[in-house]
Amino acid sequence: MKKTIIKLFDKIILLILGLSGVLYSCMKYGMPEDEFELNGIVTDRANEPIPNIRVIKQNYDNDTLYTNSEGKYSFKFWNEVRFTHLKVEDIDGEENGGEFRPFQLNVVFTEADLVKKGKRNKSGDKYARTENIRLYRIDEEITVMYGPPVAPFEP
Repeated sequence: MKKTIIKLFDKIILLILGLSGVLYSCMKYGMPEDEFELNGIVTDRANEPIPNIRVIKQNYDNDTLYTNSEGKYSFKFWNEVRFTHLKVEDIDGEENGGEFRPFQLNVVFTEADLVKKGKRNKSGDKYARTENIRLYRIDEEITVMYGPPVAPFEP
């Protein structure tokens, strides 16, 4: 009976020590998490700030915020990857000066956005990026051109 209790006690101690070692190593040597800061101003065609625009950061979580009276937004997050997706929507219609078209943007943080290098190898880095977004009213006509204008093709 005494040996059974001692063996059970030994197994419990071994289990506790093993779990604490795994947890400590995950905290200290786990996936590197970098700090990211993404901010900008949402404006209209006349470069006027638009308040109360919903900005959703879609990555592993859907973090939502609204532009302030100056059209500014700012996200701060920690992650293992260097990209995120922004979805920008006008939710109040005419109240902020017009009804604006929705807009989506993929944001990729590069080495040019690196503000501070982390102490550990490949982790703890801090990145900051500014993405100013221009929204167009639903009734505005948009002309999209890619590259310089070219002469028409003649066979």
